[in-house]
Amino acid sequence: MHFLELPLVFFTVLAQCAVGGYLVITARLACIQDHNQQRLLASKTIFFVLAFMAIGFASSTMHLGSPLRAFNSLNRVGNSGLSNEILTGSIFFALAGIYWLTEVLCISKPNIRSLLRYLAAIAGVIFMVAMIKVYLIETVPLWNNIFTPIDFIFTVITAGMLFGFLLLNAFNGSSVKANKVVTAVGLLLIAAHLVIMIARILSFATINTSIHHATANLHQYTPMIMTQCILMIIAAILWVRAAHRPIRHNRFVALIAFIALFAAEIFGRGVFYGMHFTVGLV
Repeated sequence: MHFLELPLVFFTVLAQCAVGGYLVITARLACIQDHNQQRLLASKTIFFVLAFMAIGFASSTMHLGSPLRAFNSLNRVGNSGLSNEILTGSIFFALAGIYWLTEVLCISKPNIRSLLRYLAAIAGVIFMVAMIKVYLIETVPLWNNIFTPIDFIFTVITAGMLFGFLLLNAFNGSSVKANKVVTAVGLLLIAAHLVIMIARILSFATINTSIHHATANLHQYTPMIMTQCILMIIAAILWVRAAHRPIRHNRFVALIAFIALFAAEIFGRGVFYGMHFTVGLV
């Protein structure tokens, strides 16, 4: 993998964690009837979601060679997948930021704030769809298949869910029962992700061009794939342990679990970019 692809690795994983975490937080806020409690929880947790998005966007500009070129990526909105991705990501970031400000400053009515919260959630989903479409390129056979959207979605619903779990527990916004339910769903998704990873590796044998063979490059990335699997299993074990501890004592375990799963996604995305080849000479 070329070092210039590292910013894209971090951008995609950070953005997907941010959207997944935001969706989990949004679902939890919808269950809270007390507007003051809702406002305090939103103002604390969504700050970190916005921080992840900000770091992700900053990282993505490094891929362009110069941050000053970032605005050029919006020149072909509607015709370019990259332009659509940046636009929809910016809309999600803006709506989530505006909603966060309304909660922090306690401005506007609760109904308006709720509307902003749900609009940002919808924008986040659209952003993820736009991001997936960027990589469905006909000339890149390893990307142009069903495994690309599945892989990206799993990052949102596993690492993103654990990110939301961590934030909610860090600021006393969850309960032991809710933790167990979220963890059970998260474990099932991680297990499914492992199965999908195996299926994707097996599919490499069928992806060849007149010049490139996916299996020929696979051995170079086997250590990264194994590391990703081990980190995912470690994260799952720690997630279970965090869910069965009192909320005030599970934060550190949840943090380590998220770090492990985030690192696993970084390794997985590194393989995704590193295995890239086109149907031509590149």
